[in-house]
Amino acid sequence: MSISSLQSGYPIVQQSYKMADEAARDIQKSNSFKNDFSNGDALKFNAVEHKKDHHSQSDIEPMMKLNQAAQYNRVGANVIQREQDMIGSLLDIHI
Repeated sequence: MSISSLQSGYPIVQQSYKMADEAARDIQKSNSFKNDFSNGDALKFNAVEHKKDHHSQSDIEPMMKLNQAAQYNRVGANVIQREQDMIGSLLDIHI
């Protein structure tokens, strides 16, 4: 019975893409990151706003999800790379 790490590597990468997409949508929906270009002021996003309150939990959570998705992606890619290295080593041994 052959067990391939591709079966565990690719689903991790796919899950990381889903997590990143969800986090990006959450960030886009967040009020603190919205840009309103409807009034014709296209450079409004350059304005510095001085807010006394810090980012709320709802602003930080999507950023944490995005960071977690990046870490999952690295893990999945590392699993796939290790599997490829192992196959290469096995081919070197048998030749």
